[in-house]
Amino acid sequence: MAVTGIAKSALLSLLALVVSACGGGGDGGGGGFGGGGTNTVTVSGRASYEFVPVEASCSGLNFDGIETRPIRGATVQLLDASSGTEIARTLSSTAGFYSFPGIPRNAMVRLRVRAELKDSGVPGWDVEIRDNFIAGASDFDQPPPSAYSTRALYTLDGAAFDTGTGNTTRDLTATAGWDGASYSGPRAAAPFALLDVAYTAMQFVRRLDPSVNFAPLDMFWSVNNTPGGGRFDITAGEIGTSGYIGLIDSLLILGDASSDTDEFDIHVVAHEWAHYFEDVLSRSNSEGGAHFLGESLDASLAFSEGFAEALGSMILDDPTNCDTLVPGTGMGGGFSVEANSIGVRGWFNELSVATLIWDLWDTVDDVNGLDIGSIGFGPIYDVMVGPHALSDSLTTIFSFAAELRASLDAEGAALLDSLLMRERIVAGEALDIWATNETNDAGVVQDVFPLYVPYTADGSTINVCVNNQLDGFARHGNNVAENRYLRITVPADDEYDVSVVTTTITPPTAEPNDRDQSDPDIFIYRGSIPEDVARGETDTVPNMEPTFRTPLMFADETYVAFIEEWRFHDSTAAPTFPQQICFDVSLTPTP
Repeated sequence: MAVTGIAKSALLSLLALVVSACGGGGDGGGGGFGGGGTNTVTVSGRASYEFVPVEASCSGLNFDGIETRPIRGATVQLLDASSGTEIARTLSSTAGFYSFPGIPRNAMVRLRVRAELKDSGVPGWDVEIRDNFIAGASDFDQPPPSAYSTRALYTLDGAAFDTGTGNTTRDLTATAGWDGASYSGPRAAAPFALLDVAYTAMQFVRRLDPSVNFAPLDMFWSVNNTPGGGRFDITAGEIGTSGYIGLIDSLLILGDASSDTDEFDIHVVAHEWAHYFEDVLSRSNSEGGAHFLGESLDASLAFSEGFAEALGSMILDDPTNCDTLVPGTGMGGGFSVEANSIGVRGWFNELSVATLIWDLWDTVDDVNGLDIGSIGFGPIYDVMVGPHALSDSLTTIFSFAAELRASLDAEGAALLDSLLMRERIVAGEALDIWATNETNDAGVVQDVFPLYVPYTADGSTINVCVNNQLDGFARHGNNVAENRYLRITVPADDEYDVSVVTTTITPPTAEPNDRDQSDPDIFIYRGSIPEDVARGETDTVPNMEPTFRTPLMFADETYVAFIEEWRFHDSTAAPTFPQQICFDVSLTPTP
């Protein structure tokens, strides 16, 4: 979420920024190479970056309050000044210190700090901050541009110096590039601010589970990353918004100072890191898409976004989520997960989910008397990486809360029940992963319950309907009732022929490309398998109703289908397209 006035030369110079070394104190931290001796010296110092905090009111970045923070856990290299050959490397300490003992005297060298976190052991981690932008290039070029994972890694370079005849201290600081009115210098601090959020997040989890192994993560940031452009093009910097992209296991972060920057909006970054946590350590069935605070959303989307808001706040130990816009303008806004009731409370409201999970974790008792006590992060983590991730249902607040409740003692279960009831979600013994006893329909009334429509795959036909009562012409396609779930019983091991036929009449209009006709999609999941095992989606004219054969399905497994009407996502759909669409759905054993 970022002033196009930053010249390309400034962007490139950030990759090989020369930061003048200054004198400083402090003991060295981390390991080094070589041994002591009369012909060697120790080079040590501290690596830091300038952090720009957010105003307490969330109304923009506070450049008058810039803090110097340590660069923690990053790779620090000592290089030969003329050839660039690595002489030694180490990791900066939790206070940002580094130390290289046993370095030859009177040698010309320079220091480099790499925007990466490397722990090659098991458990381990591998985080890199890279520049996704390539001037004049696009993801749609033929041949395509270089792979994202090979894009330029951000580094911070110091000036060349002589090691001399005695131990020497050299400090490096990545500056924000702000001149009091605008960004006029290289924004060297930005990649290291992002790196520090990842470090904080992984340490938060590792304190609970020292054995956790983190999958590699790339975080892409550029001063050219903008919400504009009209299409999604990572190489061109047209990323729409900051987000996590599961297909490439990467975060994309806005940096265009003329529209929106997010490198110092640490709650935004922590929120997106939480989606990475869901993807690599747990599971998410969220369809994503545009969503706003207080909306009544699809169950999986609401849970995923609410969980990310809660976990991001836990990681930072701060319930206030701020998101600033154009630097220097005082633009921005925020909300708190401590006590929030924007919109209709319920399983479909991401703030209901966020506040519930935060209140399970935090140790501050609320004045309303419902949030008294804490279960800590342990049970939340255990259910996310265990039963919730392995649930037969899709991932919703119901799968999370039902599995969590089963793991808690009486006091913890009572706290969970009180918070569920506060958010108008079914609680107690009536709670299960299928939302069997849920009655809160967000005011939609039709096409909501049962949340999982039961169906036996015996060739019979079931009619299900979807509607966009809450979405209307916004066409986000992800509100309550715009999707339907089926809970499928498979009578025998077999392959099944799937058919989805629209039964609602949609009279043709003058709309091009059949934007006046129904376009249903179906995705079938098997229990805890994160990817769908079969899907039917087509926009082939004239037949847009999917028919296909599944892979082998097993009688002892639970299957769930997700059904949607694509026109509810289509911003160019005919204005007269019906608000409610119904389908005949069948799964027939093959002959």
